[in-house]
Formats: sequence, C-alpha cells, structure tokens
Amino acid sequence: MRILVTGGAGFIGSHVAERLLELGHQVVVLDDLSTGRRENIPAGARFVKGDITDKVLVSELMHDTRFDVVNHHAAQMNVRHSVEDPSFDARVNILGTLNLLQSSIKTSVKKFMFA
Repeated sequence: MRILVTGGAGFIGSHVAERLLELGHQVVVLDDLSTGRRENIPAGARFVKGDITDKVLVSELMHDTRFDVVNHHAAQMNVRHSVEDPSFDARVNILGTLNLLQSSIKTSVKKFMFA
C-alpha cells in the first residue's frame, strides 16, 4: 500500500514509518522538521519537507501519489507554545488535520489514522 506518514521525522512517526517499510509498504513522510529530525526518517521512505497547513502542497502530494492510507502524527504538541500562542496551535492541530481530511476525501483515501 501507499502510505502517507505525517510527522514522520518525529519519535513516534519515524518508528511507524520504519515498521510500515519493513512490512513492504511504500511510505512517504511529510514533515516540516520543526520538532522532528531528518535523520529520524528511515531509509527507503520518500521525504517531503512541508507543512500540513499548506493546502496546495498537501493537495498536490495526495493527488499525485494517491495514497491508500494516511497515518497522521504531525502536531504542535508543546504545551508552553500552545498557551502562549493558541492560534498557532489551532492552525496546525485543527486546520492542518482538516486540510489532510479534506484531501483524503477528494483522493479516495481508504483509511485515515489519527494519533
């Protein structure tokens, strides 16, 4: 299967991507590297540096690749930052997720997993 792992440069997302590759899936990691690290992305995964709130990027990536599954781990998770700038927190965590969901519907993604 073709699987998009958002936040795949983070601790959990990178381990999920690694396991999916071991199982023989084609994996694309979408991450803006704001908290994740490039070296966490497993060999064999295609890496796209970008933000889940970027509608054009997400739409083009999902249209061009036609994923079977989206495994969504990208998030703003810093508590201090969420208190200091709740609008940014909402933009990434709510609007970014909504952006992924809308593109998933438009491209007939079979399964959307949200962690």
